[in-house]
Amino acid sequence: MTLQSDVVVKRPVWSIGLLQGPSLSQLSPPEGVVNPIITAQDIIGPKGAIAADPFALQVDGRWFVFFELMTTGSPHAVIAAASSVDLVNWTSLGVVLEQSHHLSYPFVFEHEGEIFMMPESKKARQVTIYRAEAFPYRWKKVKTLLHGRYCDASMVCFEKRYWLFVGWQSYSLCVFYASHPLGPWKRHAWPFVRLYSKGSARPGGRPLLIDGKLIRFGQDNRQNYGHSLRAWEVTTLTPTWFSEKLLCEEKILSASGQGWNALGMHHIDIHQRGPQDFLAFVDGIG
Repeated sequence: MTLQSDVVVKRPVWSIGLLQGPSLSQLSPPEGVVNPIITAQDIIGPKGAIAADPFALQVDGRWFVFFELMTTGSPHAVIAAASSVDLVNWTSLGVVLEQSHHLSYPFVFEHEGEIFMMPESKKARQVTIYRAEAFPYRWKKVKTLLHGRYCDASMVCFEKRYWLFVGWQSYSLCVFYASHPLGPWKRHAWPFVRLYSKGSARPGGRPLLIDGKLIRFGQDNRQNYGHSLRAWEVTTLTPTWFSEKLLCEEKILSASGQGWNALGMHHIDIHQRGPQDFLAFVDGIG
């Protein structure tokens, strides 16, 4: 099944797009790509209403994108997936992870030859990690890393430690650190490194290192939820200290005013493929 991206939507919904460029501030659709590349209506299985929070992984030359799928008539979202070889034609893989509570933000990553997923489970008051038993369809719960109303947990390895940026009650930011992705995780000396900030606290995608700089993405929800996204350079990160500054004044992603992302964009998963080649899986509402 090849996904169709020309679905007519009568009300604002989230869908998934693809951007590419030589830097974070110069992103546009790659040649041959028409956004959105994935909509909720494209997915095999239950009728979808919203597709958002994409995280991607390239395995054996094929790209796999995992995302939140809100289905019609259900109070809980599930995790669905799609795949592509050429980044233009996408095939639905259907629902790959479902629980009795809401799932979103499926942070997927590889570690020592194994593939893991850490979806948001704020409704269940936990941050839980799963291991792929039969990628990409079957996942087994491995461990609950944190307990509490955490959202959008985002992991990165930096200076020989693993760091976890995680939202608390939507608009505060906490940091944890560990020597291994499965923990044990220790809380930063500061209970909150950002306290109730609609303009920066809530994580908005996978942190990454660019030329040795640690970049964190934060949602800017001051105008409305999901309106835009900013990039922050973390200048100091130790178990006892944290500081960051705006990487650039311009927003990395923002409402375009028309089309599939007319009303907002609040998530990015960047993959650097070369010195001036950034591939970004994003979402938008329009």
